[in-house]
Amino acid sequence: MDTTAFGPHDMPPPAPVSNPSPTQTHASSDAGGGNGSGNGGGQGAMPGSSAASAGLGSLPLPPPGMGPHDPNQPGQSRPCDICRQRKTRCVREDGKDKCVMCTFHGQPCTYLRGPLPRKRRKATDPPEYRSQPNGSGSGTGSVPGMTHLNLAYPHGMGMAIPLDHHEEIEYPSPELIEALSPSLAGSENLGPAHRQPSLLDGTLGLHLKTHSEYVGLSNYREPCLLDLHPPEDPHTRSVRRLDDFTLFMIHRDRETTSETQRIADLDAIEKVVHPLGASLVNLYFRIVHPSFPILHKKVFLEKYARSYHEFSPPLLAAVYLLALDWSIFDRTLSTSSWQPDQSRLEALALRTMNDDMKRPKISTLQAGLLIQQRAKNNTWTFTSQLIALSHGLGLHVDCSDWAIPEWEKGLRRRLAWALFMQDKWGALVHGKPCLIRPDEDWDVRPCRIEDFPENAADEEHDPEGSAEVVVGRELFLRHIELSLILSDVLRTFYTAKATRRNGTLEQIGTIGVAELAKPIVLMLRDWYAALPEALQLQGTRMKKLSANGSLHLSYTAIDLALHRALLRNVSAAAPPELRHAIRMGARTRLVSAMTIISNLQPEHTQSFWGFMASAQLASIGTFAGLLWATSDDDVEATFYCERVEEYLWSLRVRSQAVPFARDALRMLEAEVGGLGPVRASSLPMEMMRI
Repeated sequence: MDTTAFGPHDMPPPAPVSNPSPTQTHASSDAGGGNGSGNGGGQGAMPGSSAASAGLGSLPLPPPGMGPHDPNQPGQSRPCDICRQRKTRCVREDGKDKCVMCTFHGQPCTYLRGPLPRKRRKATDPPEYRSQPNGSGSGTGSVPGMTHLNLAYPHGMGMAIPLDHHEEIEYPSPELIEALSPSLAGSENLGPAHRQPSLLDGTLGLHLKTHSEYVGLSNYREPCLLDLHPPEDPHTRSVRRLDDFTLFMIHRDRETTSETQRIADLDAIEKVVHPLGASLVNLYFRIVHPSFPILHKKVFLEKYARSYHEFSPPLLAAVYLLALDWSIFDRTLSTSSWQPDQSRLEALALRTMNDDMKRPKISTLQAGLLIQQRAKNNTWTFTSQLIALSHGLGLHVDCSDWAIPEWEKGLRRRLAWALFMQDKWGALVHGKPCLIRPDEDWDVRPCRIEDFPENAADEEHDPEGSAEVVVGRELFLRHIELSLILSDVLRTFYTAKATRRNGTLEQIGTIGVAELAKPIVLMLRDWYAALPEALQLQGTRMKKLSANGSLHLSYTAIDLALHRALLRNVSAAAPPELRHAIRMGARTRLVSAMTIISNLQPEHTQSFWGFMASAQLASIGTFAGLLWATSDDDVEATFYCERVEEYLWSLRVRSQAVPFARDALRMLEAEVGGLGPVRASSLPMEMMRI
């Protein structure tokens, strides 16, 4: 048995936007940063915002006799603007003043535009490359995403609208159907000719008044049959097809929390922070977002500049709540004589989160992940709910070939991997089985640089005390790599079958356990050696916060979890040289880990740390306690007892300035405080096999 992997030499030595002025306009979609609101922009802007620069009253009205569904209108078969835009037959039921399609999407049924020229354009093209529609409706690029078909029913549409016989037509792709409705909702007199391209065009699961449900292949529904019949009630459900095997049911939010309640919740949240909301949003994107990029910054800020009514309540509350922890880094917040009630804000976030889970959207998952970064809100039940919610959103499957915008694909990957990390670290912290199985039900492509919309130019004008965008992006990618290694550790050494009596680990013995650990030890060593200089613990810059400390603490926690499993499985029959190598390797790792807290600079401790930081620090103390409990003699036991007391002192002197160190100290005092030099032989071996 080669014991070099567990020797002491393999352990690395201890490391010596200003907010735009709000303008009240209309929007409707729930973006990477929240729910868009058809009513949001028009129902009230953020306190202190100015009125809209152009009211709806300035828009042209249809001439007399040419209003929507005017019975005197010549050529009653003429399609309305929306149906003309979508190239579908305009069907209106008797006695109704809106056609079926406009009624379903809750849009104005207008007759303001003339025929449109045909123009093919990919729906996934970035909005900035689409031509602006002109006032006459004849501009190119106003109908992106057309798919050339010659079928009786448009492939992928939720409703089968009959067509003119023998007509060959360009049907709108599914993403266009979803894109048009949110962009027009809330603009009662705003015709399609006046619509501006948006980042929200073609998005999935980001809309205010609908929520999407991923249809798995084992579902009773058969994907190839869903286009045969229109839904029983097109006002409540439709189908969105993304490829031959991937489809979503789109449900309208009719029987859940009302729009009135949503607006009331947002007003209550804003009241808690007013007039400091804009400062908190900017603070969040300066400090939290760079290393935890689960929102789309540009979309969030654009929507916030219009109105806070455009968000889902729990997401807005969660952003405010996290940002409050860094109020000292904002001049307005730090000098304000009044501070928001954090407990009130937290209560609103949790209550509205429960409401949002009835109609889950991407913003619901974003809010949940942010709320969980506060350690006291991190429960395994909450994590389980978020994972189940993500399955309904289809985040566990590859979206590379879906007909959605590229920026949403990147957002989905970042969110999926953030949830993956939440699952692995939550399993370790709470001592529970992992819920995401990467070898079976996880088909998400690794994040790449292009999945991150921000770059170095976005931080050029950030004030002092901000985190670095490029470094934060690299940190997020490295955290994903670590979580994959942690996943290997958990499924190898911490499953129920592996750790039970006469389980896998007991059957293979100490030598077998060491053989299982060796490749993971080497993997961790290679990962650490490959860290760029910018991610080293000492890699801090003047007047910039650094989240590098969280990365190094996570690395240490995984290494200790691995050696904790090794120590627990050293049997009396183990070869002496292997036992010695394991214990010496563990001792070296403990000494190195204990220096982390003393090597952390203020730039580290004041940056963003995830929910697991306090448990990671506590694991260092409990690892020392395990070495003390398994000591061979009083001398060794005394050594580890002294290390525990030194470590507790290090936490104690930092606890006032570092909240997660204070939490770790509280956890450890109850577990390893007051140890004495007791020989390991006085403890039964059964206690070692937890």
